[in-house]
Amino acid sequence: MIGSYHCVLSLFYALIKINFTMKKYIFLLLLFPCWILAQNSQIIETSSGEDLSEKISPNLQYLFPEFTNGDVFFRSAQKGSGRLNYNLFVREMQFVNDNQIMALANLDDIAMVNINNRKFYPFNKSEFTEELLSTDKAQLRVRRMSYVASYAKKSAYGTSSSTDAITSYSSIYSGDRLYELSVMGDVIISLRYFYYLVGTNGKYAQIKNVKAFTKQFPTHRAQIETFVKEHNIRFDKEDDLKALLVYCSEL
Repeated sequence: MIGSYHCVLSLFYALIKINFTMKKYIFLLLLFPCWILAQNSQIIETSSGEDLSEKISPNLQYLFPEFTNGDVFFRSAQKGSGRLNYNLFVREMQFVNDNQIMALANLDDIAMVNINNRKFYPFNKSEFTEELLSTDKAQLRVRRMSYVASYAKKSAYGTSSSTDAITSYSSIYSGDRLYELSVMGDVIISLRYFYYLVGTNGKYAQIKNVKAFTKQFPTHRAQIETFVKEHNIRFDKEDDLKALLVYCSEL
């Protein structure tokens, strides 16, 4: 009788332990999306005149964990090699020269940069886009940047401490280097993605909706729109855009 009692008691405690463990894992799974979000954003407390680059998280400052061997291909058919990395914060391709970090200049002379078999193309004055997928009819490219905005703390009553919770700092530069800007108050830095469709003519069309694809493939507009609806294509998801480009290129 006593043995049966201990057996039942042991089973009871085992069930409690299993139940607690399951709840713990469920709790961690619920927190998982928040953890992912935290990797792509950061709140920084600043003082007047501070250099934000000294506080920004490495994954929000550089695309690669470290400077990596790569090649720079010039339009003149020449090639240069070195340790390269893309700075998401100042939006420029950088390289190491005599232990100093410098930025690639004269982007009009550069055709492409290859780092770890990933292709990057000059965009605007100093930025680069990365090729995600290339077909005979078009390319899918992404432009990444760390975006700086003001951050308003919440008061004890849950209200914002300022009238504008988010105010863009994207137009504030000093010497064309974003990390030299001085701000007052806390800021939030987040990693943003902008997707583009590049035709055979080399022109960029930002992908905001299905129109970017129907303009590139005008004779298949109805088919493309149907594909988008049937597959619930989201225009902010890389895999969805890849699938859509493959479909369009095979029409």
